[in-house]
Amino acid sequence: MMYFFQCHSLILLAFLFTGFLSAEEEVEPLSLSDYQIFALEHAPGLARQRLAYSNLVESVEIARAAYDPVFQVRRAWQETDDPGRTTGSISQTLPADLNARLTARTEERAGDEFNNYALSLSKTLLGGGSFLEGRLPLERAWIQEAKEANALSLEQRRLYLTVVQRYFSVVRNELTLRLRELQLERAKRNLEHAMVKEDPLDIATAELRIPESELEVLSAKRSIHSGLLELANTVGMPISQPIAVETELDFAVEPISVEEDLQYALENHEQILSARLDLELSRMESRVARTKRLPELRVEVTMEENETPSDSTSETRGELILEWPWLDRRDRAEARQRKLNVEQNEIRLFEALQDVQRQIETMGQQVIEAERSVTLQEERVRLLKRQYELYQDRWDNGEINILEFIRSQNDLENARVQLVTQQTRYLELRAEYDFLIGQ
Repeated sequence: MMYFFQCHSLILLAFLFTGFLSAEEEVEPLSLSDYQIFALEHAPGLARQRLAYSNLVESVEIARAAYDPVFQVRRAWQETDDPGRTTGSISQTLPADLNARLTARTEERAGDEFNNYALSLSKTLLGGGSFLEGRLPLERAWIQEAKEANALSLEQRRLYLTVVQRYFSVVRNELTLRLRELQLERAKRNLEHAMVKEDPLDIATAELRIPESELEVLSAKRSIHSGLLELANTVGMPISQPIAVETELDFAVEPISVEEDLQYALENHEQILSARLDLELSRMESRVARTKRLPELRVEVTMEENETPSDSTSETRGELILEWPWLDRRDRAEARQRKLNVEQNEIRLFEALQDVQRQIETMGQQVIEAERSVTLQEERVRLLKRQYELYQDRWDNGEINILEFIRSQNDLENARVQLVTQQTRYLELRAEYDFLIGQ
């Protein structure tokens, strides 16, 4: 999949570079999916989020390093005839605060060799030392990595949504420009017809419409230029290179089911997933803090074996250590803090659930309303077109003046522009709705 994205990005760059070499040549228009794929590889904001995620991945490796064994070898000499002493050890920290250390020592004295082997184990029984406490740094790192993965996914989906909005903004202005240019051509033809009839009022009315149409054409061109700059900046393309979009609006209504989509969002939306992870981590920290309120009771066991030229001995030693800080105010205060953190994260999760549900239901109603608006506007365009045809017949037959004819013409042209606006607005709202439900 990554290879496909890279190849596709190279193709897009080739199109852009070709257009940059020759400004007179027509720029190859790209589709919405083309821009989204390019943005996936080159958008600066998404690149920063990827780096942040990679940083959290390394934090997991750092947390795992706490369980890496430690090897140590020491060689000592003295200013005597003895050749010295060699000591080697392996230390290993295990979950549940179990620490093990294996030591081997060899020493030569007057030609004789003395060996010592020792295995030491220590474990906290009370006041900490639980399996969860030992795993907490690693669990925390895993949760932070998962949250950053959610943030990366959310940033990628937000980028897709922004590209959709930028793209359809340009498409809307491109289609509007076409209609405004047709409007200008009709205004010029109206002036020609008025001059043939030699009616001063009709001529003045037709002349007035031409500069108005020219201003609307210039406004649409300016909006297209600004929209292309915003689109290029969003996807990570150099804004100095010309780009274009496919202006064929493939409009289609996609039905929605708010209840099903809401259920999907409550299970998959990154904001909710991260809030659940925060709550899970705070509950772990609270359980660990409660165990540390007790006095600390630690056991240490050492098994040692000594080998000398004459004999060999073994010895096992055990020790219980009880430690109870005076009043123990710090551990108790930390336990209360962790409990408060749990309650805060429960509230944050509730707020996240409420926020997502509110946004989806609100946006769902807007999508349904936009869908209905498109249908009504299509009907309005059909009726205005019929009205325009009737007024044109009456204008050709000299039954009305040009003012009424131009008014019907303007109503039809503005209705067509409004239809394009509502269609692209529906597609933008549909994309925003998909973003909210986590798709």
